[in-house]
Amino acid sequence: MSVYVKKNLVNLRVDYAFKRLFGVEGNEDILIGFLNAVLQSSIDEEITSLHLDDPHLPREQKDDKLSILDLRATLNNGIKLNIEIQVRDKKDMIERSLFYWAGMYYSQMTQGMKYTELRPTICINIVDFILFPEEQEFHNVNTVMNKKSKRIITENMQLHFLEIPKVIQEWRGERMNPWENSLARWLLLFPAHEDEKLTTILEAIAMEKDPVLKKAIEDWERLSSDKDFLRLYEAREKAIKDRISEIETAEEKATKKATEETRIATKIEIIHNLIHVGVPIEKVAEATELSVEEVNEILKHKE
Repeated sequence: MSVYVKKNLVNLRVDYAFKRLFGVEGNEDILIGFLNAVLQSSIDEEITSLHLDDPHLPREQKDDKLSILDLRATLNNGIKLNIEIQVRDKKDMIERSLFYWAGMYYSQMTQGMKYTELRPTICINIVDFILFPEEQEFHNVNTVMNKKSKRIITENMQLHFLEIPKVIQEWRGERMNPWENSLARWLLLFPAHEDEKLTTILEAIAMEKDPVLKKAIEDWERLSSDKDFLRLYEAREKAIKDRISEIETAEEKATKKATEETRIATKIEIIHNLIHVGVPIEKVAEATELSVEEVNEILKHKE
């Protein structure tokens, strides 16, 4: 395994690359390695096998270029899993995850099936932003709990949130050692293409003690030089960047509009107040940088 930072590795935060590495037939062991690290304190036994519910990648980008490219799997014990990556904070991540969890949980139900037969459903959200600034941990697990006793009333619902920026902060601050923390080293793969020191460390760990991580890195290298894959990856990456740009432009316009509306409302209030205390309309117009006609027009619409 060579020093892969020099190979211009693809960004695994692009969901198309993530699903190709973790969510296709033949790479189940890579996904199992990642999931065992994520779920080591959440399920009773280590994952040994799973079934990919949708192991296929779109060959071409259709009109809806940003349709969800999540990863769904069923574990050998029947637990349902959904993994999704989000690179931008849309302020709806928790509600979004809950919505997808509900859909997956409900979809298990068939005619004549008992509610007690429903299998636990776990949503794992990998986010490239700080979602819980009040929490120090980069891995937060949420479930259904009695608020008073703190007793978990069911394990059938789990929402996992993995915050990549916190992992990076922990590593750079030397508060976490990827040699000892299996989840951290898996999550550090996501920013590794940008940091030569980090890639070197992960490569050393993979070579010495983590054969599944080693396979993941080697497949990552191969993907990053595969022309057919790169064509679709780059199209997906561009679509994501374009969509983010569209959203940011719309937000900027909305902010400017709101600011202008506030400015106008303030000016109208000032006009009414000045007129109310007897200031001549000519002075009001001068103070508000409007014409007398414009001031009169505003006063006509006074409720």
